[in-house]
Amino acid sequence: MDKFLNEHIRSQIGLDFVLNELQLITPFGRNIVKKLQPYSTFEKDMLDAELLNLEKVKTSYNSLDFLYKNIEITLGKFKNIKNSIIRCENSETLDDVELYEIKLFAQYLEELLKDFYALNDNLNLTGLSFISLKEVVTLLDPDGSDLPTFYIYDSYSNKLREVRDLKRRIEKQIFKTKDSKALNSLKNSRRQCVLEEREIESSIREDLSDQLTAFTDKFFQNIKSIGQLDFLLGKAKLSIKYNAVRPSISKDLSIIIKDAINPKVMSILSEQNKTFTPISIKLNKGSTVLTGANMGGKSVSLQTIILNVLLANMGFFVFCRECHAPILDFICFISDDMQSVSKGLSTFGAEIIELKSILKFSEDHHGLIVLDEFARGTNPKEGFYLVKSLCDYFNDKSSISLISTHYDNVADDTMVHYEVVGLKNMDLSKINSSVQENQINSIAIIQENMDYRLERVSNRTEVPKDALNIAMVLGLNKEILHIAEKYYKEGNNEK
Repeated sequence: MDKFLNEHIRSQIGLDFVLNELQLITPFGRNIVKKLQPYSTFEKDMLDAELLNLEKVKTSYNSLDFLYKNIEITLGKFKNIKNSIIRCENSETLDDVELYEIKLFAQYLEELLKDFYALNDNLNLTGLSFISLKEVVTLLDPDGSDLPTFYIYDSYSNKLREVRDLKRRIEKQIFKTKDSKALNSLKNSRRQCVLEEREIESSIREDLSDQLTAFTDKFFQNIKSIGQLDFLLGKAKLSIKYNAVRPSISKDLSIIIKDAINPKVMSILSEQNKTFTPISIKLNKGSTVLTGANMGGKSVSLQTIILNVLLANMGFFVFCRECHAPILDFICFISDDMQSVSKGLSTFGAEIIELKSILKFSEDHHGLIVLDEFARGTNPKEGFYLVKSLCDYFNDKSSISLISTHYDNVADDTMVHYEVVGLKNMDLSKINSSVQENQINSIAIIQENMDYRLERVSNRTEVPKDALNIAMVLGLNKEILHIAEKYYKEGNNEK
């Protein structure tokens, strides 16, 4: 199993959307995102340090905007010279273009360091270790011109200067000579100068490449730090845009989320002139059950919870008013939107295969297990028993489990039970009137009146009738509704 969700699920919960919002500037920052993974339990100090750095940058971004703008302009100049540095490390001779790009990198680094050190005098950021490359600038700019160009300069070799001077004198004579025999002789002499010049230049390139080998570790360290700085600035700007907050990394196995949003879903709703209802929930070790009608937004709630917990574990600020989350060994999410279905497995078969690997891994690890309407693709009676069994099983395990279901009575008094508020506080007669007046948009009207908040309930709380109410508002046959109401009352009495 993928310990922290496969690419398909990461996209499903909205992580790809968040990462695309980062506006990274350098290839080194983008490379960090490609390899991004959560911090491990052994890296808590590193995670704390990253979150503190992020807090410092976020809070100072507007007040020190001139420094940040200068830094971002300079970051935009860096090209990926990693392959050239690897070639240099392998004692290969670099060409003029590679030497030119390395010179520019070193010059831009010196520009960056001036503003970064001025910034860091105020912030004291940790973990960013830059190393000056002034020696490289001097090596590749021996005349001290400080120009963004590279050339095999005469000052690299007296012999090269002599050959070039001779070539220039010969070229002047060629321009003035009319005699064909003398002209051919001069051209031959120039050809010999060119060959000798190229030989000397090749030797100089080889020597420069050899000297640059001593700086490869410094280049790699600077590449790493440039990427980290770019990534840090990207996260800070993202935090400002969404008013994200620093998560508290808890030591116990519990999660508290208050007023969480999902930027991807919020963006989609915004295009439809709709707003996202923030999600609040508290999860502890064992089983937590989430119930509600199929139109109640349970899946979006689960995705929002997973996204924010995962981001906290990755060193991001989270899209919540408040968030407490532990460092987890794994996060898993099983929903009916699974890639295995497209590979020929039924939904239920795909769920069981994924569940098997989770059960095995969770024996020795602590994580977050989220099941979205598990077993909805099988016989309802069997599905009910299976989901209830999973709730019982996970309730005694040392991971946090969140199980959404439309089955009633799967949670017992030892488990926490949340419910989508839904339509229970709404005036159904008004909703019904609105639907009758505008039947084409009946679904949209119900969605506008649906309360997507989660509330903690007792397992003895009366089961909501959202499915029945939705069917009624949408105009299902009244005789069928009366029969359903009768069965509903009988079920409540049995309970």
